[in-house]
Amino acid sequence: MKFLPTLLGLAGLARLGVATFQPSGVPFMSPVTVAAGFSANVAFSNLTAPRGVAFDAEQNLLVVERGYGVTAFTRNPDLTHGIEVDGKTLYVSTAKAVIAYEYDPSTKSVSGLPPYIVVDGLPADGVLTTHTLLLEKNSAGVKTALLVGAGPLTNIDLTARDPASGRSQIRRMVFPQISLPIYPPPALLWANGQVVAYGIRNPAGFAHGVDISLEPAGTRSLYVVENGASINSLSGITPFFANDNPSDELELVKYSTSSPSTIKPKSYGFPDCTSLWNGDADPAGVPQYVGFPRGSQISLNLDFLHDAGWCKDPANNQPPSLNFQAHSAPLDIKFYTPSGSATKVPSFPSTLSGDAFVSFHGSFDRTPPTGYGVVHVRFPLGLSSAGLPYSFLVQATDIKYCPEKCIRPVGLAFGKDGRLYVTSDATGELFVIEAGYRTN
Repeated sequence: MKFLPTLLGLAGLARLGVATFQPSGVPFMSPVTVAAGFSANVAFSNLTAPRGVAFDAEQNLLVVERGYGVTAFTRNPDLTHGIEVDGKTLYVSTAKAVIAYEYDPSTKSVSGLPPYIVVDGLPADGVLTTHTLLLEKNSAGVKTALLVGAGPLTNIDLTARDPASGRSQIRRMVFPQISLPIYPPPALLWANGQVVAYGIRNPAGFAHGVDISLEPAGTRSLYVVENGASINSLSGITPFFANDNPSDELELVKYSTSSPSTIKPKSYGFPDCTSLWNGDADPAGVPQYVGFPRGSQISLNLDFLHDAGWCKDPANNQPPSLNFQAHSAPLDIKFYTPSGSATKVPSFPSTLSGDAFVSFHGSFDRTPPTGYGVVHVRFPLGLSSAGLPYSFLVQATDIKYCPEKCIRPVGLAFGKDGRLYVTSDATGELFVIEAGYRTN
């Protein structure tokens, strides 16, 4: 089994005596419940707020430890969340920039050259500055652009109405077609990036559709998980209503890869519009939404212009493709596409090919708590168990006691072995979800 000793070797370079390899059978810090037909095992503990996770070309697993660096070859306390690897280039995000390291997967180390800035000028003064990264590649597997997410200035950020603000949106940073023979290469400027979508409060995780061959020429599909705003301080909203609203969301974004862009970026509603999870949450205090179906688009009534009628018009506000339980806090999404080596247990079954898996970081202001797990979203989108469009694969068992010591999943990555690797920042753990039940 390559993963565990490889990760131990990575940790040994920079974290020896800190990160702890866990043999099979070591329990989670706090109990978890796992769906039938799967098992979950802690692979590493004592990590420092592990966030983004990615595999390199040699299937070495790289983890961003927030405020520390990347396990296990470089220390940089400015690193926060985002990570992508392409061949011998490692991309990571700080609050104000995307930086790159020259990286050798065969030795699991970076070169002696200093890291360089790939994207400069990211908004670094907001309440959420963990910029998510996603490499865009063409049908030949060659990288063409880097997608970068940015969060809001404040919880309810009026500046995000304007796509030029650079906030609560995703931008496409196109790589030069010809590499210049200089080091470091010139940085791309955030202000010049192509706006892919805006009005997405916190685009915490995003992934391309699984089959590029199905996309119309010059376009791509992007699935984005979004955290809804906290609305309990708004006029006309009661604590009971805010306890169950608004939905967290899964957005489907269509964008152009042509130059100039052939698709006008759409707004997904923030800060003015949001989705109902439970219109009946407080019939006495907020009666106007009683009986409204889940996913209804409503106005937060921040002004007279952006009212209910305005929010119901998809020309102003593109509704989500799927609604998650309010306060679940989805942070990452990955699609399962089995490789040739992922053909049997412990690989996920091929029947799940094309399905999505989403990490729920969990609530901090809901009673009872919700989230704290990894969910399975079937594609094409439809109802799953209990009338929900998703079902839990792994979840904290004693959820009523969360967030204290519960798993708080963040980053997801599928290995070529067909297993799902998950970081939990609050518990400092990295765990593995696999099909079947391990006996050794």
